[in-house]
Amino acid sequence: MASFQRMLSSGCSIHARFLLCSAFAPLCSEEVSGAVSACRTVCETVVEECQEQLSRLALDCTAFPLRPDRRLCMRPPNASDAEPDPPPQPEHWPFRDHETRDRGCPPAHARAPTGECRPACGLHAAYTQEEKRTAETWMSALAWLALLSTSFALLTFCAEPARYRYPERPAVWAAACHALVALAYAVRGWIGAGAVSCAGGTLATDGLAAPTCVAFFSTTYYFTLAADAWFASACAAWYLTAASEWSTEALERAAAYLHAGAWGWAGAWTAAALALRRVAADELTGTCGIADAAAAALVAVPRGALLLTAIALAVGACPGIMRVRRALDSRGARRVGRLAARAAAAGALYLTLAGLATGARLWEARSRESRSSLVLVAALEAGTAHTESSGGAVSTCLCLACGVAAGAWAWTRKSTAVWRRALCPPRKAPCVAAPPLLRPHHPYYKRPLHVSRV
Repeated sequence: MASFQRMLSSGCSIHARFLLCSAFAPLCSEEVSGAVSACRTVCETVVEECQEQLSRLALDCTAFPLRPDRRLCMRPPNASDAEPDPPPQPEHWPFRDHETRDRGCPPAHARAPTGECRPACGLHAAYTQEEKRTAETWMSALAWLALLSTSFALLTFCAEPARYRYPERPAVWAAACHALVALAYAVRGWIGAGAVSCAGGTLATDGLAAPTCVAFFSTTYYFTLAADAWFASACAAWYLTAASEWSTEALERAAAYLHAGAWGWAGAWTAAALALRRVAADELTGTCGIADAAAAALVAVPRGALLLTAIALAVGACPGIMRVRRALDSRGARRVGRLAARAAAAGALYLTLAGLATGARLWEARSRESRSSLVLVAALEAGTAHTESSGGAVSTCLCLACGVAAGAWAWTRKSTAVWRRALCPPRKAPCVAAPPLLRPHHPYYKRPLHVSRV
């Protein structure tokens, strides 16, 4: 490097430092095989501009890759105008006419209003048609299962509201929230992916530019956080009942605070996401959600805080439940034990699915964010429309599975009995009946005397 000090100090070329740095310290990444150095055109430009300073030094430009060979290389940001245009594409261009490059973007991409290269609507940029069809099938199936499960739970509550009082009442509100989330995904499957995720000719980078994208995001994000908040409220109600010995009436009087906390928590985070404009479309699922760059702050923080709070309250309620069982007789202890076991099983299932969904969303965001720029450059250089995709619809499917679990508390024999009474009511006795002593089958019944006419 010291032998090129004269060339650097003279300032003969603005790209000299970039060329030497890329030659002695090329770019290395796990996502790209081999080292990435400067393009050969950059080397030829520097040699032409610095002939006097390189008179005693030999700079072999053939060691640098050529762009027409579709080899990955680097160019300085201000070197686009100085380099010649790339050669024309061959006659047998492997993509259809509507998938050609758009202003320097890879195939199946287009320039968004923000200046980024985004996947074009109707094309397959990072995912194949088969991958999208598989994600569509899983999402639709889980959305309808979640809608059926939560609808059954809500109708069971409507059939017998007195059965689900506090501390079980928050589970009803959690099921209602997941029913609306499942309904949003079912409607998205009906109207199509393009109607939700597209803004102009590309996928929505800023979701506020597409009204349908905003509506879908607001519904799913708000009610998902509200469902988690009601799950935490259920754990809080069980804790107050078992540990602090609150009665059902006391919990009903404090229900307004639970409602304010659950709906207010979800509303605050939804308003923050919309105000920060962190809404973006996903090509694989055809939906709108939190952008990958903000997934840790707007997905992991609110959901993680609620789930950790629920775990702490559930663990704190266990000693109180055991104390209540010891204070009751054998029959009452069995009833409390069955109720606590059913609530613990439903809560553990929901907690597991919600935690996995949050972790999967973080993993997908970091994977896509870490390789998006390099993969985009590689696709532009290699001329391939389908890049190596990372992640998938795992987090979305797990969120919909949470909706199935949210209605699992109603899958009991008592619910079957409730529906049997509602659909097959017992026969009623006639409204007007003879007094018991005047009925023919009564033992003290006497026939009336026959009076003959005289």
